[in-house]
Amino acid sequence: MSDLRNVFVVKNIRATNVNLIMNDFAAGLPSPLSFLGLADLLARNLGLTPWSARVIPVLHRVTLCEGRTKPEMENKSGVFTPIETMEDLKGYVEVSLLLHLPGCDSETALRHHMVGRRIAGGLIQNETVEIHSATADGSAFRDLRRGYAMIRPAQAERRFITSGDLEPDQSGLARLASLLFPAERPPGFGWIVPSAVGYRLLEDPETVPQRLRTRSKDIPHVFAEPVVGIAELVSVRHARLTGLTMSGLNDLFWSWDVRDDLVLGHSDYHPDSHSPDQHSKEVLTHG
Repeated sequence: MSDLRNVFVVKNIRATNVNLIMNDFAAGLPSPLSFLGLADLLARNLGLTPWSARVIPVLHRVTLCEGRTKPEMENKSGVFTPIETMEDLKGYVEVSLLLHLPGCDSETALRHHMVGRRIAGGLIQNETVEIHSATADGSAFRDLRRGYAMIRPAQAERRFITSGDLEPDQSGLARLASLLFPAERPPGFGWIVPSAVGYRLLEDPETVPQRLRTRSKDIPHVFAEPVVGIAELVSVRHARLTGLTMSGLNDLFWSWDVRDDLVLGHSDYHPDSHSPDQHSKEVLTHG
């Protein structure tokens, strides 16, 4: 990429009641896909091209909320009974964002649209949000308070993904666990965590039947299953980030990638983007 413009740093966002259940396989941190969803909403509200926004979240603090969400009461035959509530895991989150919004030149407009938004269902509490244009290289991280950027792993073998293990030995999940928790961790192993990285479509959007009571009459409602992979947490003080060139920073942004039946938060997770073995392909193809 010869040039990377329209990069912004959004500092010290505070959000409460953030959903920390990423998907069926990973929990404990906000999903990187939730930040990508926020970025896309901002792009649409700013009149930019849908799906063009990209993001790198930097986690400063994640605090779990104790207890469960109080169930609502429903009137059944004159008697109020609690509505069953699914298991939840919510928390308080402080985060900064590196946003790439192609076509956005106004910090003021972006600041206006940030107020009152949500991250994974959790309302942003800031009355005003600090936003600055950033140089598109590692210097963008240098003025941030201590925290950890949530990025795709540097090692290609760690970009393995799986979903919907139906085999008795759950080979896909077993392989993922072996990457996350090896018998021995060598020096420089890093901090890697299980993470939601996208979805695998169970239906073809071109042929799916029209369904009632969907959110949009123009966008088809397609059933999908979650895809789990690995994300890496890297300190914003680490030279891996502060020493990035423009090209290196460009490679780290989360952005939607749609190929075949996979909708992923980063193109590097797609099996065609590296050299997976046949086992990886079979897990994705047959679930």
